[in-house]
Amino acid sequence: MRIGPLLGFENSMETVVTVAREMEAAGAFSVMLAEASRSAVTQAAAVIAATERVQVGTYVVNAFGRSPWLAGLAARDLDEMSEGRFVLGIGTGNPNFNNWYMDIDSSRPMAYMRDYVEIVRKVVRAKAGERVSYDGSSLSMKKWRASHEPFRSSVPVYLAASGANMMKLAAEISDGIGVGIMASVEFMQNTVRPDAVAATAEVGRGVDELVFPMGTLISVNQDSELARNAMKAAVCGLFHPVPHPYYDLQIRRQGFPEVADMLSELVPAGRTSEAMKLIPDVVIETMTIAGTPTECALRVKEYEGVVDQIVTMSVPQREQPSGVGAYADLFELVSIVGSI
Repeated sequence: MRIGPLLGFENSMETVVTVAREMEAAGAFSVMLAEASRSAVTQAAAVIAATERVQVGTYVVNAFGRSPWLAGLAARDLDEMSEGRFVLGIGTGNPNFNNWYMDIDSSRPMAYMRDYVEIVRKVVRAKAGERVSYDGSSLSMKKWRASHEPFRSSVPVYLAASGANMMKLAAEISDGIGVGIMASVEFMQNTVRPDAVAATAEVGRGVDELVFPMGTLISVNQDSELARNAMKAAVCGLFHPVPHPYYDLQIRRQGFPEVADMLSELVPAGRTSEAMKLIPDVVIETMTIAGTPTECALRVKEYEGVVDQIVTMSVPQREQPSGVGAYADLFELVSIVGSI
């Protein structure tokens, strides 16, 4: 089972790089970089320079915060630096954060994302001296000319998708459908993959042309109870300061609307401790991965054949060491997954 961390929330770039290097040594398939507290592109460059084997990707860059031309240039450069190990993950971001941080209205993303991916692909594959223009319904570019040959004729593009419309678009134009955290085995098997199969059939593609990376919250601790408690706190964090639209939808779509209602009411009101006590164990057991390294490794194996890759977003543990030491149990988990 392919597994690797999602980094980007660490207290220093040195920690990001060191964790990536240690993950590679432990047998990780990939190191993905989030765009939240740090730039995913900058982190990817640092990780590429520090590693030799792992796939390196963005999971995901915000398409509304970076022009498709610049995203294409970054993909060209990072692919060259990594000698073909780079994957570009793109998403629309949280519409609330897009508005708060960048004063951007991203509430109508479909046509925008179609144009965005097409421009990125044109920029990535442009040969030396080739001029690139594009005229779409939402985005356009004119007369850019590449100055050098690309390392590859294409770079894999993963499109983050949750709703049916974005899923259909991802199935049509991307190389992989990036599923965010909070997805059970049953949801991936009975909803995501069938929806993707139907969407690819509509546009004349085969589902084997797509890969299915999946992000997951993972809470690893030598004490299983502590790991689960930390996970409940992390789930509550998805609803602070306001409910994150994507994660709220994920919980509802998988049969727990009353849990989403409870979290939406209590957490923004500052009643997190109360909310933690009310989260059913089944939500933690099916939609997240929590427990000891061995318990978590067995949960990871449950996704084998259902997803192509698991991208782990590590949940902080109480009294854990700072820096690289915080990942000791996750290093152990990655090694166990590689041996079973």
